[in-house]
Amino acid sequence: MAIFDALNALNQSLQNLEAIAAEQEKKAYKIGQTDLFSGTRTSLDPALIAQKLDITIERVEKLLAEG
Repeated sequence: MAIFDALNALNQSLQNLEAIAAEQEKKAYKIGQTDLFSGTRTSLDPALIAQKLDITIERVEKLLAEG
């Protein structure tokens, strides 16, 4: 059950990140910037997203190893 809960949490995190990315993309189109990661006006931090994903993946791997 813990694995299932962890995978659900991972899925929810990914859905939240996708929603945030979509929102940022809409904002970028409004200001004329189409590439989320190349402009200086982008507030989306790829390093922060990568760090959060790494932490989530580590948690899932730990649960799978315990399971």
